[in-house]
Amino acid sequence: MKKILIRMTRIRRDRVAGRTLAELILGIWILSLGIALIGTIVLPGRWYFLGGVIVGAAAATALVINMYDSIDAAISMNEKRAKSYASWHGVLRILVTGVLLAIAIWISTYSFAGVALGVATLKLSGLLHIPFSKLFSRLLGEEPYKDDEEALKKNDSDSDDNGQQLLKIK
Repeated sequence: MKKILIRMTRIRRDRVAGRTLAELILGIWILSLGIALIGTIVLPGRWYFLGGVIVGAAAATALVINMYDSIDAAISMNEKRAKSYASWHGVLRILVTGVLLAIAIWISTYSFAGVALGVATLKLSGLLHIPFSKLFSRLLGEEPYKDDEEALKKNDSDSDDNGQQLLKIK
């Protein structure tokens, strides 16, 4: 397991960005596993739902990798080209999600719910990034990052001082 997690952090050139991407992917699959477990126990169309969650989680993984790649490519472009490039990739991600949802609703309502929840794990994984980052560190046997709340409080107090200094300069 540890070897797989280390390989996941080396997905991209930048180690920090690769680690964040790996943490998001781990979060997508952990959340999808939980949703699939609950859905297969509760719902009557469990196999359609399970297939939908798996397809949705795979799509969420592909979408987050596409987001990373499009941002990485847009950084090296001029402003006008970067805007159109990023916009096109955003539209492409929406179209892929829409096509998957249309196919899923054609198959079954349960598969539609599964795909929708599977894709939604991308957003949930982003919202729960801090706990997944700590879990990832524990799985790798590393020291967890400094408590983010302390870092935020320190940054907030620094920014208040900087605002006062700016007011005095004027």
